Amino acid sequence: MAPLVPVFSAETLHDHVNITQRNFQDKRRKGPEINLKECALLEMMQYSCNPPSGEIPQPGVITCKPVVRLFRRCAGGLTVETTSWERLGQEANKTQNAGSKS
Repeated sequence: MAPLVPVFSAETLHDHVNITQRNFQDKRRKGPEINLKECALLEMMQYSCNPPSGEIPQPGVITCKPVVRLFRRCAGGLTVETTSWERLGQEANKTQNAGSKS
């Protein structure tokens, strides 16, 4: 059975990448603090091929939708999925740019 993974919001991702958990105790990660914005941005495309909700497809017809996942790879090999975190940053930039145009 896989270990339990804590659930947290994208806003607190920066805090969580700087902490490791052993024996259910949080400890600060060794080395310098990790700044996700300085890590390399990677993209992976996956496909979701779930049956459609509502209508029944013709036999043999499978419809898939692309799902983009974003990751940051940091020094030391740490790789973190940042899809939601990246969207938060984009929304913040849009808000800042809209405010500066006024």
